Formats: sequence, C-alpha cells, structure tokens
Amino acid sequence: MKHSGYGNYMQDYVTATRHSCPVCGAALLRTPRRSIDYLISRFTPVQRFRCERFSCQWQGNLRVEPTDSANHSLPTR
Repeated sequence: MKHSGYGNYMQDYVTATRHSCPVCGAALLRTPRRSIDYLISRFTPVQRFRCERFSCQWQGNLRVEPTDSANHSLPTR
C-alpha cells in the first residue's frame, strides 16, 4: 500500500469514488481497463470498477461523464 503526505492513499482512493455497486450498494474500486474497454470508450466514456466486498464479486463498466480539458486548465490573465 502506498502512503502519501496527505493521508492513507488507499482510503483516499476508496472514498473518492461516488459510485456504488449495482448489486449490493457497497463502494466501488477502480480497476485497470481491458482492451475492449478502450474500444468502448471511443463511443461512450466508461470506467471499469469492481465491488469492494469480496462476497459480492461484481465487476463491470459504468458510464462516466466525459472530462472537459478546459475546466482543468489554469486561469488566464
């Protein structure tokens, strides 16, 4: 587990997600995408998640809002 100067990395990562499991309602964890997920994201933006509960075992893609790079740029003077 990686620690940063801002607290527990894994705890920050888990609590940052706003999605919940469609099966049991627990928090979801981001997982690496498969090759097919990159292809799907060309048409509709998706991210891959898995349920944090081991007993649930749900994993899949959820549609996400596309990021707008203009919102992440520095303000101009």
